[in-house]
Formats: sequence, structure tokens, C-alpha cells
Amino acid sequence: MEKVNVCIVGTGWTGTNHFNGYQAISEKAMVAAVVAHSDASKAKAETWGVSKIYRSFDEALRDDEIDAFNLCTPHYLHAEQLLACLGAGKHVLGETPACLTIEECRALRVAMFEYPNQKAATGHICRSWPTFAHAREIVSGGGVGDLFYLSSNYAHKADPDEYPSRLTWGRSPRAQMRLGIAYHSVDLLRWVAGDIEEVSGDYTDHARLAILKFRNGAMGKVFTSASVVRPYIMSLSVYGHGGTIVCWWEEEVLHGYLHKSAEWDPERLTTTPLHGRGSPEWAYEMENFVDSILEDTPLACPLSEGIATVETCLAVEAAMTHNTKVKVGT
Repeated sequence: MEKVNVCIVGTGWTGTNHFNGYQAISEKAMVAAVVAHSDASKAKAETWGVSKIYRSFDEALRDDEIDAFNLCTPHYLHAEQLLACLGAGKHVLGETPACLTIEECRALRVAMFEYPNQKAATGHICRSWPTFAHAREIVSGGGVGDLFYLSSNYAHKADPDEYPSRLTWGRSPRAQMRLGIAYHSVDLLRWVAGDIEEVSGDYTDHARLAILKFRNGAMGKVFTSASVVRPYIMSLSVYGHGGTIVCWWEEEVLHGYLHKSAEWDPERLTTTPLHGRGSPEWAYEMENFVDSILEDTPLACPLSEGIATVETCLAVEAAMTHNTKVKVGT
């Protein structure tokens, strides 16, 4: 295979970003088809110049010329469509969250076992942000020593018109769990520090807090709110015995700092423009997925990792509901 033929399912904000990501790596991949259920979606796909526009996902699955599917659909469809793609012999990148229930987590794990030769990824886009990737590289290289605490804030009082498809994403009550889309923060901390073994949490109408205990002994915290009056924030703080990393938005740029002492003399990390506004992470995510198919290289976020993040978030939901600590995966 010299080039991967991709079918994008869904043409909303996320699908458009994915399409642009593939356009940036046109020497490796081509968006050969789009599944567009509505007339508006079909009209948008036509502006992309895609040769095949299907109105049915099942019909697209039967196209032998499609190598891989890219799912940019509402949350409640993810597990069903991931299973269908694997069963049809297709590689697949599914948007987050990978699924919504423990039963779906288990079904996807079984499917990964049954179809080991197909690439299956979850689109946790923070793993493709250069600033966060630089932070993880430092941590993995021992640059902050042994970890003892991590945190991430996801706070965003968005303009109601900014994400018009959010009501479609949240059509299932399961998509409105108390952490909401702060599963991105949970996945970011898991990516940096490893698996989480136990969680607890609490919430009010305006603030939700998850407390995480990692298998390596570190503690963690995720804060999320849709009531904070400020621009979008997706932050990362990592504390180790040999240093501290802080990644924070300043105006429309994500900056990162590595502190090795109490003096203000930090090493500056790679910066990243505001997410979804000309930033490069979509091209990086698509290229990683395509390279994994063409060259059998590791996925930035294999489906197994997406499932593990969902399992962690479901444990947080149970901990908040019952006001107790919960072991992840139980």
C-alpha cells in the first residue's frame, strides 16, 4: 500500500479538522470517501472535492477501496461503529470518547483481540499537542525525577454558537457525565504518569473535582467547569522530586515551563497555537494513524488506551455518585 484511502464519517467541526489534517499529508493519505447523512453534510463534503459521498455508513463499509475509517460522529455511536469497522476488516480512528459504558469497553477489548492485524486508534488529540508531547518526553526521560502529583484543569464557558453540534454529541445522557469532556484531562494525566488505580471525587452545579491515585504512587487532580468566566483553558502541571512542569495558556498560545529550582530560570517548552485555530495537532494525529498503517509504527493513542480512559472516567462518575473511593475497572 503506497497511500491510505480514508473515509471520514461526519462533517462537523471535528470532521473538518480531520479532513484538513489528511490534506496536510496528501502524499501518504487521501480522503477517498465521506459518509454524510444530511443534505447540509453532503453539501459540505462536496466542497471538499471528495470523489465518493455515501449517505449510509453501512454502504461505505462495503467499499473495498476504503482502507481506513475516521469516525467523527456523536458519542453514542462510537462503540457500535468501531466494532463495525473492525468486523469489516478496516483500520479505524474513532473520536473520543471511545465508548460510554463498561459493557462497551468490554466488547471493544474483545474485538481488539479478535482483529489484531487492524489498527484501531482513539483521537485523544492532546497527545498530539507539541507542548504536552514535550512535557511527556521530559518526564519519560527522568527530567523531573519521581512523580508525586499531577493536575489538569478543563474550564470553558463557551459561546453557545461556538460548537453548534455539541447537542448532537450529547444526545445520550451518558455523554453528559459529571466530568463531561474533561476526559481529555484524565487521558492527558494517564499519558504522562501511567494507569490510575483508584479515584474519588465531588461536585457542585458549577465545579467538578476528580482525585486520582496512580499506580506509581503519585496523586492527581482534574478540575472541570463550564461556569468559569475566562477564555478556554486546558492546563497541565507535573510535580516531581527533581523538577516541575507547568503548561498554561497565555492569550492564544499554550506555553510550557520546566522549573529545576526555586529561582525564576525555567526551560521553555515547545509552544502550541490555540486548539483548532490553525494549530498543527490534527495533521500530527492523522500522520501518526496513517504511518501506523503504512509502516506498522506505534499509535499515539491506541484504542486500548481510549478504553482505559473511559474506564477511569466511569469510575470517577461512580465515586461522585456514591461519595466513595472506587477502584478503576470494577
